[in-house]
Amino acid sequence: MTFTATMACRMQRISHLLPTLGLAAFLLAPSAMAASVSDRLCTADDPVRLQIHVSGIKSGKGNITLMLYGDRDEDFLKKGKRLGRIRVPAQKGEVTVCMPVPIPGSYAISLYHDEDANKKLTKNWLGLPIEGYGFSRDATVSYRLPQLDEAVFTAMPGDTQVRITMRY
Repeated sequence: MTFTATMACRMQRISHLLPTLGLAAFLLAPSAMAASVSDRLCTADDPVRLQIHVSGIKSGKGNITLMLYGDRDEDFLKKGKRLGRIRVPAQKGEVTVCMPVPIPGSYAISLYHDEDANKKLTKNWLGLPIEGYGFSRDATVSYRLPQLDEAVFTAMPGDTQVRITMRY
């Protein structure tokens, strides 16, 4: 068998593996998929959707910014580690937002009421928020930010309901 024939035979064997390798790469890299999926609102084609109900909004000024995190402790609330972000207009009372996630699994949400629309949580000189904020599972803030295990929830196929109360 010549070198060319040997290579052709090997290439044919490898070509059968490419679809499997592509699927493996997709499954091993869900965070790359997550960022592209969750920076937008849901569509009917999304297999896993979070129906996020935010209550206790004190005014219709500015936007509500929601940030999605995965299930890694070291990534929760860390700059550059969120899986996605959505901004929607604020509404006094309650806002419902549908955020897609790539696969069923464990996630956490943090959010804030960006009343001055400067695209960041405004804080006072002590570093305490002066705009509303909240976390999934209504995780409380006392002398520290919540830990992932206090805010994490499980998203299932279809619609998963998440309720968050805005705190000011």
